[in-house]
Order: sequence, then structure tokens, then C-alpha cells
Amino acid sequence: MPDRPHYVDLLNDIRLQESRAGEYLEAWANTTTNEELKECLSMVAAREYSHGDIFDRRVKELGFETSEVADPEFVEKVRVVTSDITDAEKIAWLKEARLRQPSPTVRERYEAATNDESVDPLTRSLLRWFTDVENDSVVRMGEVYGKIENGG
Repeated sequence: MPDRPHYVDLLNDIRLQESRAGEYLEAWANTTTNEELKECLSMVAAREYSHGDIFDRRVKELGFETSEVADPEFVEKVRVVTSDITDAEKIAWLKEARLRQPSPTVRERYEAATNDESVDPLTRSLLRWFTDVENDSVVRMGEVYGKIENGG
């Protein structure tokens, strides 16, 4: 078996984060009555599930197995997004939860890895593509969230 690159844990963390985001965003999409939000959440959830699969495959292509790491907030995220509170309250809760993430965040770690020459070129390319798609999802969700937060 090859030596384990230092970034395999990062790839696994991305896999877990994305798969879990797909789950809670899909759950929220299935409960909201706001059609624009439902469409956006469904699209982003599909992307997140796909990203989880892609990073699962990349870890395995590198010759390693993925592992499960507990996320103590995941169950609470699903509970909140499927609850009867308003979509605006769900957005506020998720934004607050994001502020509680330990630093460096997974995002900060993968952004740094895109410029880390000790990361193999194919993985760096994957991380750059992933960053671009994540940025697009943030913009799309931000536009819809902004309308909801402003009462629209």
C-alpha cells in the first residue's frame, strides 16, 4: 500500500460534509412550500451528493478507504430544516451554525490544498473545480436566501 498522503483525511472530510449537506438540503427541499427555494435546494443537494461520491472515489483511487467521522451537529441540522419554523428562521439558524465551525474549516483547508504542491496535480485540479462549483452554489443560494430574508 502506498504511503498515506497528508490530504487523504481532507478528502474524506469533504466527502462526509458534502454527503451530509445533500441529505439535509434535500430534507429541507421536501418540506418548504417556497418553490424557488425548493428548486435551488434540490439542485444544490444533488450537487452535494455528487461531490460526496466524487471524493469517495478519489480517496479510493489514491488507494485508501474512507472512514466515518461523527458530526455532532448533523442530526440537529436535519431536525431544524424539517421543523415547522419558517424558512427565514432556518436560514438564520444555518448561518449561525456556520459561525460555530472550528477553524480551519474544511473550506479553508481545501482552498489551501489547491495551492499546496505536495498535493498531487489531479487532486489539486479536482479541488479547484470543486471550489468553483461550491462558489456557484453559494451565490445561487445567497440570492434565494436574500429574497426570503427580505420578506420576498
